[in-house]
Amino acid sequence: MSEVIKNLRAKNPLVICLTNDVVKNFTANGLIAIGASPAMSACKEDLEDLLKYASALLVNIGTADQTTRQLYKDAMEIANRLGVPAVLDPVACGASAFRMTVAKELLTHYKFALLRGNAGEIGALVGASIDSKGVDSVGTANTAELAKAASIEFGIPVVVTGEIDGVSDGERTVSIDGGSAMMPMVVGTGCLLGGVLAAFIGVNPDDPFQAAVDGIKAYNLAGELAESIDYEQGPGTYAVNFIDELAAVDDELLDEYNDIEG
Repeated sequence: MSEVIKNLRAKNPLVICLTNDVVKNFTANGLIAIGASPAMSACKEDLEDLLKYASALLVNIGTADQTTRQLYKDAMEIANRLGVPAVLDPVACGASAFRMTVAKELLTHYKFALLRGNAGEIGALVGASIDSKGVDSVGTANTAELAKAASIEFGIPVVVTGEIDGVSDGERTVSIDGGSAMMPMVVGTGCLLGGVLAAFIGVNPDDPFQAAVDGIKAYNLAGELAESIDYEQGPGTYAVNFIDELAAVDDELLDEYNDIEG
């Protein structure tokens, strides 16, 4: 039996989150549930201290402005100097010219361990024609092929989420099924995933591709288990059940969960 979840909870990785205002509470609760230790930060001086002890950094541009734009750059400068792996979530970069500028600026000038987005966001970054509506992706896309194309272009592992998730580091590419149709109905599930992936990478920084695969499997499993509790539940109840199931996921359940195609 693998010990992915056991190792994560034993290490209790400190994940510094620069995330959007809408999802901070949900992200913190979800990270604690899976076994990580979240800390939110909003100033360079704070980051200088916190990142010394961090296992990973999440940069989520969901409520970007000129002030946070500089904060992202400050955080990445410190993280890269200290060797702290970072995850970029370019929220709605396909729907806003400013967000696109911020995302490409970060990808160009700093080293990330992982890029995570939906098909609309990653498609926009690589110039693929995939519709988006605000922060959401519209329609279908081959997420595995898109992840591979983006990984080759940016030189880092990429996760593309959708009905089927795709993960690639340019050489290894997998599709991961699972999750729940309820997840997009709860604001913050995509953003929390970025934090969860950062936590898994913080425990396995030498192989961010495998860490991302492990993280998505655990996340999707929790999503399925939360839906199975009550098929008539609404999104509010589902959100609570999802946090509970993130805490309940263990290595035995994860080993039984085999929704991966290589």
